[in-house]
This record gives sequence, C-alpha cells and structure tokens, in this order.
Amino acid sequence: MDPASAPGGPAPTACIARLSGVVYAVGGRTVFDGLDIEIERGKITAIMGPSGTGKTTLLRLITGQIRASAGRVEVDGEDLGGLNRDGLYRLRRRMGMLFQNGALLTDLDVYENVAFPLREHTNLPEALISRIVLMKLQAVGLRGAARLMPAELSGGMARRVALARAIVMDPKILIYDEPFAGLDPIAMGVVLRLIRSTNDALGLTSIVVSHDVQEIGILADRAYLLSAGRVAAAGTPATLSADPAPAVRQFMAGEADGPVPFHYPAPDYAEQLLGGEVPA
Repeated sequence: MDPASAPGGPAPTACIARLSGVVYAVGGRTVFDGLDIEIERGKITAIMGPSGTGKTTLLRLITGQIRASAGRVEVDGEDLGGLNRDGLYRLRRRMGMLFQNGALLTDLDVYENVAFPLREHTNLPEALISRIVLMKLQAVGLRGAARLMPAELSGGMARRVALARAIVMDPKILIYDEPFAGLDPIAMGVVLRLIRSTNDALGLTSIVVSHDVQEIGILADRAYLLSAGRVAAAGTPATLSADPAPAVRQFMAGEADGPVPFHYPAPDYAEQLLGGEVPA
C-alpha cells in the first residue's frame, strides 16, 4: 500500500509529479536548464515542442531512467533523487507506458501481451489473470482479437493493445509517447477517445508527448511547450494557440520561419562552395 493511501497517511497533493529547477546535460549539450513543470493529478497534461527539445528525455526523468544533474524530480510524493533501485521499481509499478510504436512482443499473441505484466509482477491465479486481461481488452474494443498475433494487427489496433497492456496493472500515471504517430484519421479518433475515457473512468493522470497540435487541442487539460531547455509557454491548449511569443507561435501554427531555423548551423555557403571545403 502506498503511504499516501494508507489510513492516517498524508492526503494526496494536487500535483502528482513536479520538476523543479531541473538541469540535465548529455555529451556536453544542455537539454534542460532550470526546467519547472507540474503535472496535475487526474488531468491530461501534454508535453509539446520541436524535435530535439527533450520531450522523451523528460519522460525518462519522470520514470527514473536517468537522473537530473541538478534540481528535483518528484513523482507521487517520492523524490526520485533519493530512491534506491527497489524504491524506484516500486514507483514504476504505479506507472503505465504506451510507447510510440506500441512495442508489442512479436512472439506473443494479443492476450499474452496484455497478460505479460501480470505474470511478471504478480502471483495472481490464472483464472483472475484471464478476467483482468479480458476486461482490459474489452475496454479498448479488442476482446475478439485476443488470439491474434501482432503481425495481424493494424497500426491502430496495435496501439490499442498496447494501451490495454499499459493499464492492466491499474497504474496511477499513464504516459503516452507520441500516441498518434502513423495513425489514419479513424484510428486517431479512436485513440483520442480511449485516452480521454480511460483517464476519466479510471481516475488516472495522463502525460502525453505529442507534436499533433490539433489533437492536443481536443484532448489536453493543460499543455507545456518546451524550448531552449525551459518551458516556453504553459496553460490550456487555447492559451498556447493565442500566445504571441515567436517560439510559441511558430510551433502552434506550423510556420517554417521563426526561432527554430530551417538550416542547421554551417559555415558561410559561398565560401564553402568556392573554397572546395569538405565538411569535417
């Protein structure tokens, strides 16, 4: 039992995750430089930003796969900087993750993919595992596909199976890494509805990393836009869409010209051509 849910334990706070003054660098490159983010309990929070701004790195910090160079990362009342390996594993059991490509185990059928976390982390009897798996597959509309192999699924179906697997342990926090990538409009609509209904029906907190401005506008309760190692804007999707800051406007409107340049930094073009210089 979690301390926050134990009788007489501390009441849960409004924020289930908080990053305060987080600094993170890798290979001499600063990814975050004083990042501050709060994930509100029971809501859907979107993390947005151009490629290379550290969205996936942020998820790795929240799940404890990497440690911040400075600052503080708290998740469900736990300071990740002070957790040992066992404490970190216990915390991760309160999280579910839906990877960008679904990451289904190709040698297992749909049923066994969803059952996998239960078999790995619990000692439940087979009859109970069966009931739980069928309930989760029913929730995503794929109970009839239980014995299909991943190769027999469409992209949208695979994403829904991955969602069933992500919620099979009844997590507090559900993390989505680019859940709309590669989906056709119908499948995208289905996944959108499932994220919203799953969050509300199960009382989850959802963190969604996505480039899809239109879909986030429909789905998210709050959004953060990352730029230059910090939060460039935060608020409702409508607030971000109305933000006049050039970095925010460029991303939200999909403009080619703006603070994010088209050309990667390079020597003078004419000098490089005329001088016959070979890029180092």
